Amino acid sequence: MQPDILVELHGTKAGEQRRVERVESGPTPPASPPRHAFRIERRADGRLWVIDGAGETPVELARCFPWSEPGRHLSLRDPSGNERAFVGDPTDLDPNSRHALEGALTRASFVLDVVRVHSVEEEFELRSFSVDTEQGPRRFQTPLDGWPRELENGTLLIEDVFGDLYRVQDPSRLDEKSRRLLSAFIG
Repeated sequence: MQPDILVELHGTKAGEQRRVERVESGPTPPASPPRHAFRIERRADGRLWVIDGAGETPVELARCFPWSEPGRHLSLRDPSGNERAFVGDPTDLDPNSRHALEGALTRASFVLDVVRVHSVEEEFELRSFSVDTEQGPRRFQTPLDGWPRELENGTLLIEDVFGDLYRVQDPSRLDEKSRRLLSAFIG
């Protein structure tokens, strides 16, 4: 393998010659992936666990940003909501941790639980929702002819124009304003 060559050009003033220096360096070693100081496991109880120097803790998966890269920038939070670990890129994890995390991502698959409805407005061929979910505030749109599905157990499932799912577990437990806004969708 040939060494890398760095060429430095030194500035000149009027009438001076330009001097070129060749600086040779050895081959650049391949970058090694960062090592995380934790492991991730999926246990028999079905939950994700973070194992690190501080012990073992069950965690919930939270996607941070951006939604265009749902498999990256993941926060693993303990039952109190405190971040226990952060994964910028799952490919940096050891294979077992990556497998456990990918399984959790598949199960999470953009089902957001709605806890409050602020508004439902009809616009040009779209219905716009402004809601609070367990994951935070969201705005989404559905086609006017895309009605929410009411499941056998009374759960309301709403699919937005991007295929993300919003679930209202028990519409009767929502506040009065939320129930009134969803009344057109509940049979």
